[in-house]
Amino acid sequence: MYKLIHLISAIIRQFLLPNPYINLFNNEMYADLFNIVIGGLILWKLSYWLTGVGYKKGVDNPAEESLGYLFSYCYLTMTITVLGSLINSIKVFIIIFIIVYILSMIMVNKTFNKNYNF
Repeated sequence: MYKLIHLISAIIRQFLLPNPYINLFNNEMYADLFNIVIGGLILWKLSYWLTGVGYKKGVDNPAEESLGYLFSYCYLTMTITVLGSLINSIKVFIIIFIIVYILSMIMVNKTFNKNYNF
Protein backbone atom coordinates (compact mmCIF):
# COMPACT_ATOMS: atom_id res chain seq x y z
CA MET A 1 0.00 0.00 0.00
CA TYR A 2 2.86 2.37 0.83
CA LYS A 3 4.39 2.10 -2.66
CA LEU A 4 1.10 2.96 -4.33
CA ILE A 5 0.51 5.98 -2.09
CA HIS A 6 4.13 7.08 -2.57
CA LEU A 7 3.74 6.88 -6.37
CA ILE A 8 0.46 8.80 -6.36
CA SER A 9 2.01 11.40 -4.05
CA ALA A 10 5.02 11.84 -6.35
CA ILE A 11 2.77 12.28 -9.40
CA ILE A 12 0.61 14.85 -7.64
CA ARG A 13 3.61 16.81 -6.36
CA GLN A 14 5.42 16.76 -9.69
CA PHE A 15 2.63 17.35 -12.19
CA LEU A 16 -0.49 18.71 -10.52
CA LEU A 17 0.75 21.35 -8.08
CA PRO A 18 1.59 24.84 -9.33
CA ASN A 19 4.98 26.48 -8.95
CA PRO A 20 4.53 28.28 -5.61
CA TYR A 21 7.29 30.79 -6.32
CA ILE A 22 5.68 32.23 -9.44
CA ASN A 23 4.27 35.21 -7.52
CA LEU A 24 7.61 36.03 -5.87
CA PHE A 25 9.50 36.64 -9.11
CA ASN A 26 8.78 39.07 -11.94
CA ASN A 27 9.90 36.58 -14.57
CA GLU A 28 8.37 33.10 -14.85
CA MET A 29 11.69 31.68 -16.00
CA TYR A 30 13.38 32.82 -12.77
CA ALA A 31 10.57 31.30 -10.71
CA ASP A 32 10.96 27.97 -12.52
CA LEU A 33 14.73 28.05 -12.12
CA PHE A 34 14.42 28.86 -8.42
CA ASN A 35 11.90 26.03 -7.98
CA ILE A 36 14.19 23.54 -9.70
CA VAL A 37 17.43 24.56 -7.97
CA ILE A 38 16.42 25.68 -4.46
CA GLY A 39 12.66 25.74 -4.06
CA GLY A 40 12.13 22.00 -4.30
CA LEU A 41 14.69 21.43 -1.55
CA ILE A 42 13.04 24.05 0.64
CA LEU A 43 9.58 22.54 0.19
CA TRP A 44 10.90 19.00 0.69
CA LYS A 45 12.66 19.83 3.95
CA LEU A 46 9.88 21.98 5.40
CA SER A 47 7.25 19.36 4.49
CA TYR A 48 9.38 16.59 5.99
CA TRP A 49 9.78 18.51 9.26
CA LEU A 50 6.09 19.39 9.42
CA THR A 51 5.13 15.76 8.81
CA GLY A 52 7.69 14.63 11.40
CA VAL A 53 5.91 16.62 14.08
CA GLY A 54 2.84 14.42 13.61
CA TYR A 55 4.43 11.08 12.77
CA LYS A 56 7.37 9.16 14.10
CA LYS A 57 9.41 7.44 11.38
CA GLY A 58 9.58 3.68 11.76
CA VAL A 59 6.87 3.60 14.41
CA ASP A 60 3.78 4.81 12.58
CA ASN A 61 2.28 3.34 9.42
CA PRO A 62 4.45 4.32 6.39
CA ALA A 63 1.37 4.75 4.19
CA GLU A 64 -0.08 7.26 6.65
CA GLU A 65 3.27 9.05 6.82
CA SER A 66 3.32 9.31 3.03
CA LEU A 67 -0.18 10.77 2.99
CA GLY A 68 0.83 13.18 5.75
CA TYR A 69 3.85 14.26 3.71
CA LEU A 70 1.67 14.83 0.64
CA PHE A 71 -0.75 16.89 2.71
CA SER A 72 2.12 18.92 4.21
CA TYR A 73 3.65 19.50 0.78
CA CYS A 74 0.32 20.64 -0.72
CA TYR A 75 -0.40 22.84 2.30
CA LEU A 76 3.00 24.56 2.10
CA THR A 77 2.74 24.96 -1.67
CA MET A 78 -0.62 26.66 -1.34
CA THR A 79 0.59 28.78 1.59
CA ILE A 80 3.57 30.06 -0.40
CA THR A 81 1.37 30.67 -3.45
CA VAL A 82 -1.26 32.64 -1.52
CA LEU A 83 1.25 34.65 0.52
CA GLY A 84 3.25 35.39 -2.62
CA SER A 85 0.18 36.77 -4.35
CA LEU A 86 -0.75 38.95 -1.36
CA ILE A 87 2.66 40.24 -0.28
CA ASN A 88 5.10 42.12 -2.50
CA SER A 89 8.01 42.49 -0.08
CA ILE A 90 10.23 39.42 0.19
CA LYS A 91 11.24 40.31 3.77
CA VAL A 92 7.63 40.60 4.92
CA PHE A 93 6.81 37.39 3.03
CA ILE A 94 9.57 35.46 4.82
CA ILE A 95 8.57 36.77 8.26
CA ILE A 96 4.89 35.95 7.77
CA PHE A 97 5.71 32.54 6.27
CA ILE A 98 7.90 31.67 9.27
CA ILE A 99 5.10 32.67 11.64
CA VAL A 100 2.54 30.60 9.69
CA TYR A 101 4.95 27.63 9.58
CA ILE A 102 5.60 27.71 13.34
CA LEU A 103 1.87 27.97 14.03
CA SER A 104 1.31 25.03 11.68
CA MET A 105 3.89 22.94 13.54
CA ILE A 106 2.22 23.75 16.85
CA MET A 107 -1.20 22.86 15.44
CA VAL A 108 0.04 19.53 14.02
CA ASN A 109 1.73 18.80 17.35
CA LYS A 110 -1.49 19.46 19.27
CA THR A 111 -3.59 17.51 16.75
CA PHE A 112 -1.46 14.37 16.98
CA ASN A 113 -0.81 14.77 20.74
CA LYS A 114 2.96 14.52 20.37
CA ASN A 115 5.09 15.91 23.15
CA TYR A 116 7.97 17.53 21.29
CA ASN A 117 9.77 20.59 22.54
CA PHE A 118 10.56 23.02 19.76
